[in-house]
Amino acid sequence: MIILNDDIVELIERLEAGIDKGLMQGNWEEMMEIAPILSGSEEEERAIMYMKEKFEEYGLECNVHRFEAYLSQPKYSSLKILSPTEMEVQCTPYRQVNSTGPEGLEAEMIYIPPEELGYADCRDKIVLCEQKTSGDWMGLRNGFLLRLQNMAIAGLVVIEQDDYKDFVCHQRADFSVSGSPTSDNIDDIQTIPAILHISNRDGQALRKLVKQGGVRAHIVSEMDTGWKSIPLLETEIRGNEEADKFILVNAHVDTPPFSPGVVDNLSGNVAVMELARLISAERDKLRRSVRIAIWPGHEIGRYAGSTWYNDFRWHELRHRCFASYNIDSPGAEGATKFRDIQITEVMDAALDSVKAVTGEGVESYRWATRAGDGSFWGTGMPHVSITTSRPEDLYDPHVNYSGGGWWWHTPYATMEHGDVNVLEMDVKAEMNFIIRMVNSPVLPFNFDKYAERMHEILTEMQEKSEKVRDYFNLDGLIKRAETFVELSKRLEKTIVEKAVTLSDGQVNELNETLMWVSRHINPVAHSNAGPSEQTSMETFGALPFPRIAEIIDLVKMNHQSHEFNLLHNKLVRQRNIVEEGFYQANQLIERTLESLS
Repeated sequence: MIILNDDIVELIERLEAGIDKGLMQGNWEEMMEIAPILSGSEEEERAIMYMKEKFEEYGLECNVHRFEAYLSQPKYSSLKILSPTEMEVQCTPYRQVNSTGPEGLEAEMIYIPPEELGYADCRDKIVLCEQKTSGDWMGLRNGFLLRLQNMAIAGLVVIEQDDYKDFVCHQRADFSVSGSPTSDNIDDIQTIPAILHISNRDGQALRKLVKQGGVRAHIVSEMDTGWKSIPLLETEIRGNEEADKFILVNAHVDTPPFSPGVVDNLSGNVAVMELARLISAERDKLRRSVRIAIWPGHEIGRYAGSTWYNDFRWHELRHRCFASYNIDSPGAEGATKFRDIQITEVMDAALDSVKAVTGEGVESYRWATRAGDGSFWGTGMPHVSITTSRPEDLYDPHVNYSGGGWWWHTPYATMEHGDVNVLEMDVKAEMNFIIRMVNSPVLPFNFDKYAERMHEILTEMQEKSEKVRDYFNLDGLIKRAETFVELSKRLEKTIVEKAVTLSDGQVNELNETLMWVSRHINPVAHSNAGPSEQTSMETFGALPFPRIAEIIDLVKMNHQSHEFNLLHNKLVRQRNIVEEGFYQANQLIERTLESLS
């Protein structure tokens, strides 16, 4: 339930009226003068100091934390065909850890289609392949890359799948570990000497040549990989009644390699500065606090900034932060509507914020993913982002995201692809959401739709695995999920009926319940790691219930095999963890309902 009294409505109206497009445009142009901004660079330091000065100008105290991060910065790449003809193909290096060195390497080039990649022999070969692997729109993830590494591949040349603008080549990463590695997962980062990316247009022509056979190629991929000290900027606008509780408003400061990053994420930093300026001026009207964190290490550190922050501030995030709000890619040219809303316990507040700005809702809802700096699923708070999108006829379906602009992660991401009028609309929606979350007396959490979607997903998983029902099933877990649906509806109904009559003590008790239901449910719905660990990047956080998702693989195995028994035992243990999350959430809601009756 979202409670907006007259004071909150008036506060939002004042904040909206105070948005200064001229100031935002000026800040945007100043940031573009610094760009491109690579982590570990002088430009990153300048950008952080620029934002720090702005925050201090608005009366905020800042901390700049410096820490060691494992960064992989692409420096240079080249691809030359030596025979049967000579030619040079434009390319860009993946963000990966290994390097050929400036001398490069020469080998036979072969083409492997998506369905054979990772299976066909490729020892000592340079492999030409498609970015879109079989059944996977996100392309080459680390499972494929590690398999190819173990098959002793010499190098990989990946054809960009983007045929919307077939001359562009989006800078991409290897989807390995999240954040800086540990002694446990350093070997999960592939070390293929070179992974190069070429445009769809060039790839089509090269594929025809390579399929004829007898092609030799020379490739170079130079990377700067190692530990560097990088700065993370933090400030907080303190609330007045529940100051220890805060929403984490965050954005990454660095831009992609070889890209000015006009809306990825310079516009996001401009939005954060404007939000900080306006909210700071009204700090005496805040119920809870607004904490702001600016991440380094997003692009070439595998979200090193947000994962380090989760480690560094874990206890207070676990016990005091009620939501993480990520700002990335606002203000894109042509982005005239708001994209879909994530299915979480705060989706009502997000949708309400969009309606407040546009007068209408969104076209669809989607499962919330790990995308970007969503490094806090294990810690337990919901992750939210509200961003404008280009309409379907202008939306490049092969990007992630820049409002769907074709210039995402390319050198073409220059100032003409940013629009301060669109940015103003984004900031209004962001402001609406933040104030609703901070000032609504009862936290605007509603688990109804979230619970229903989780129940649907679990039921679908069971239906797809009926063949192994006698060995392993989700029946008990689905019953827990059904109970969670029922209790969520009862809880929301009770809040609607009683919220305005609750005492301060009851409101505090209810808010604590809402936060801890999140803490129990979110980690099992979105993470396969412990509370202070990071979910794997293999699915980029898009896979619901990753702890038990391998039930689908169990179906494909021989029931008498060694592999079946191993996976079966793993799934039983993981199912117990998921079921415990639902159990604890249900118990907590039941106790709260009894207390409020």
